Amino acid sequence: MAKNRFDQAARLTVKQDAPGFLGWALSLAPADFTFVGWLDTRHVPFPGETERTGDSVARLKRPGGTAPPWVLAVEFQTEPDPLIFGRLMVYQGLLWQAVKPDEERGSRFEIGSLVVNLTGSVSAARRMEWPEAELLTVLKPRERNLENENADELLKQIEAGTHSRWLLPWIPLMTGGDDADIIERWKLAAEGETDFHRRNNMGLLARVFAEVVDRKPIWDKALERWNVRESTLLNELFAERDLAVTLANVIAVLEVRLGKVPADLEAEVRAATNLADAKGWFTLALKATDFATFRNSAGL
Repeated sequence: MAKNRFDQAARLTVKQDAPGFLGWALSLAPADFTFVGWLDTRHVPFPGETERTGDSVARLKRPGGTAPPWVLAVEFQTEPDPLIFGRLMVYQGLLWQAVKPDEERGSRFEIGSLVVNLTGSVSAARRMEWPEAELLTVLKPRERNLENENADELLKQIEAGTHSRWLLPWIPLMTGGDDADIIERWKLAAEGETDFHRRNNMGLLARVFAEVVDRKPIWDKALERWNVRESTLLNELFAERDLAVTLANVIAVLEVRLGKVPADLEAEVRAATNLADAKGWFTLALKATDFATFRNSAGL
């Protein structure tokens, strides 16, 4: 299932204050966990995706030296996927097999998932039990359905300083997220961020999410005097989208002209991080007479 720009905006938002977001989403106090970092798991594709970016799988540590470390797969959905249970089952299994906390033999992470629905709600949890056969299969991710979250309650916690200001971009998606008083309080809370660029990015991301729930005109009008300027963060968002589209087009052109693309070549193409290179490869794909010619001209 391809990522859209709202999913990408969600991942970018979380990156601004990962401990603050994860603490809120998991209902954990700062003393209850340590965010170690994001794992690069691009070699472990999420079912339905060709590549999983490295900023969606968090490494967490519980208090105490003996507790095993955890890996948390964070999945954002613009609209709930009714098949998310099966996709998470597969992905958690792949992560458990492929990702290790250290080089010790038999060392494994504890595995969990967090599902954040930007709109709607479909439970990914399942419990399958056959007591007589002593069979039990359970999947219970932590789930946050933002349309059921209360904007006023979260704002109060942000105003009180008990939650991160980087939860503000999610407010437009929540119950009450289109209320004029809520938006005015949002602006006051955001002004507590003294760095202009970070404050600017909060407003831009809030407007992106407002579009998901048809509240963009309200937020655009409310923030029009806020002098929201072009943002490198949003440029990054759209550049990521353009790169993914261009690379997919390169593969599609090669398949149409030359047949099935070798797996190793497709992997090299999709691993590209430079949009200019990708655009160049698209032109080369239109001219290549065989895969060897394309590899040589593209430097792959």
